[in-house]
Amino acid sequence: MLYYRKMLERGIEKLGSLFKRDARKWTVTLPDKGKVTYAGIQWLTKRANLYEKDFVRPGTAALRTNISRHQSVAMKTLCRDRYLQILLESGTYTFWHMFVIRNPYGEAPLAALALFQTSEVCGVRVTVQGDNAYSAELPPSRLHRVPILGLYAGRENPVEIELIDEKGNVLGKRTIPVQTRRIPSDLNDLFDIKKMAQEPAFKNILISGGLDIRTCAFDKAGEIRYYLRRQVKGYGIFPLAGGRFFFMEKRVSRPTYTNPTAVQGHDMDYLGRVHKTYFSEKGMHHTLEEKTPGGNFLVGSGTMEGHSEDLLEELDRQTGKVVYNLRMDQLFDPSYVDWFDWAHINSAVYYEEDDSLLISLRNLHSVVSVDYTTKKLRWILAPPDFWKGSTVESELLKPVGNVRWIYQQHAALFLEREEGDDPDCRRMMVFDNHWARRRSAESFDDDKQSYVSIYEINEKEKTVRLAQSFGHRKSKIRSNGIYCPEERRVYSMAGMFARPLEGYNGGIYEFDHDTGKCLSRIYVKPGFFRAYDFTPDAARLAEPLCYNPETDDYFCGDLQRPRLLSEKERAGTDLRQNTGKSVFPEDIFIEEDVLFAGGIDHDIRRIYFVGKKEIYASFYDDTEQTMSDVFGNVYYYVCTWLDQLPPDRYEVVLDVKGKLLKTGKWIEKIPGPAASA
Repeated sequence: MLYYRKMLERGIEKLGSLFKRDARKWTVTLPDKGKVTYAGIQWLTKRANLYEKDFVRPGTAALRTNISRHQSVAMKTLCRDRYLQILLESGTYTFWHMFVIRNPYGEAPLAALALFQTSEVCGVRVTVQGDNAYSAELPPSRLHRVPILGLYAGRENPVEIELIDEKGNVLGKRTIPVQTRRIPSDLNDLFDIKKMAQEPAFKNILISGGLDIRTCAFDKAGEIRYYLRRQVKGYGIFPLAGGRFFFMEKRVSRPTYTNPTAVQGHDMDYLGRVHKTYFSEKGMHHTLEEKTPGGNFLVGSGTMEGHSEDLLEELDRQTGKVVYNLRMDQLFDPSYVDWFDWAHINSAVYYEEDDSLLISLRNLHSVVSVDYTTKKLRWILAPPDFWKGSTVESELLKPVGNVRWIYQQHAALFLEREEGDDPDCRRMMVFDNHWARRRSAESFDDDKQSYVSIYEINEKEKTVRLAQSFGHRKSKIRSNGIYCPEERRVYSMAGMFARPLEGYNGGIYEFDHDTGKCLSRIYVKPGFFRAYDFTPDAARLAEPLCYNPETDDYFCGDLQRPRLLSEKERAGTDLRQNTGKSVFPEDIFIEEDVLFAGGIDHDIRRIYFVGKKEIYASFYDDTEQTMSDVFGNVYYYVCTWLDQLPPDRYEVVLDVKGKLLKTGKWIEKIPGPAASA
């Protein structure tokens, strides 16, 4: 026991020294006689939080409460970005005396930011040196915010920063050290590179989603060069235009008939900045794509009318409001709407050229094209026998030649047209898992492989031809394919092997598009959802955030709000007296003006707000868990927006599995413009 106690004390002492370092600022003189001032994350946080009052939302200011209040990641981003810009504009730091902070926004531990001014306008090139150097160039400026990405973990990284004129000439050069900590233990030994192309199309690959892996990027040597501290939902992150991505929160969900779906998500960048937080009342799952670059979001959701994962919603990029929806049950024969997860949307892409949606429906073995405006089915790519005798049989694409049909496929998208393509045909890429465990199909051939397949589709004649196919070890769920036209490469991101191979559960394959030869083969220890090219936009990351509190809102979307209980709903329940004591009041907290309450899936049925005048409630009992063996023990937070509660003092009471429990927590809504919104 004494040995373990000493080890614990050493661990605490070491942890304390790290926190002490994080809380201070120090200056180092380097061999080039220049200086670098480093700062820790706590030092930045303490100073940045002085600007929180500049960004407080009106609804937040109208609340008084004894509930623990957490700073939202959006607020954290705004405060830190504001202070860093003030620091830059102060003129304190120059090329020969830079300011550097690692992981300034607390979300990306292998990223850093350097700040300095120059007397003349010039560009910057920044390079993390090493066996696989990571480099980026920034546009000309006098005020330089230099994002440093691709740092190696657990070492002192030499980072070269060069000043460049308009002709590309180097005006000045410095190499500064940036120290990083070791990666978390769950990121150790993730990749086994069995084979690597001499010049792979992707220099760094981003792994996203799955249950047992953080979002991370690795280089061609298999070393982690980027990861996110925050755990994402199992669907992972979704790349957006401008080097950004959409992050679905793992810990904030809503109950469904199957897998709890994410209710909170963030528009983020690779420095870890949250540009905006979105809420979705019906939840978000499996897919999120920009309708057009920088435009609205298309996101998988669910009707929650006896079914999950059967609704496509379009969210306004600015407000987060639902501006369009497409129900899958309005497209197909009603006889197919026969169980809770009957459709299972896993990808949806909009094409402006013909105003169409391309949607992959895993549990229907189908990829469908739908007219966006009329919501009419245009065609179906699927095994013909699956839809035989149905009301939509006439919409099936007819095979030309020998066509291998898709089964429980993922990630369908059209490829851009290339020179020599048939003008009457479009090429569609899809990851064909070739798996039929969720719903049977008579024509399923029990092929032992999965495929990234490219189909040629003639939409006028409603025909389909299998143009190319790249096969490999079976991946039963998840997964995606990517085509790289310039390099003539095809990537297959096999997210979940049907059977582990040498202790690895997923794989990444790089193929020569023209010969079909496998050039790279990488095994991934845990399964994942999708993988992508790691492509941050350094120029965008170098820009300060532009936020106007009078016109912008970093919390947006549609989220359940407490509604007034009717006399019938209150009958037989004395919420003011006959309640027990909550066993987990510490699992209630508030971010801005949104309340979160944690519990096991479907345990929290209602949150009551018992006022002196009236009683309000938010409801989470509109579904029942049908797959309790898989999802029945998932712990997450449900949430509700408090902005429209009328002025009053409210006691918070939970309905947990039918039992009313007092939390000892209260909210007081004070009168004012926000309170009457």
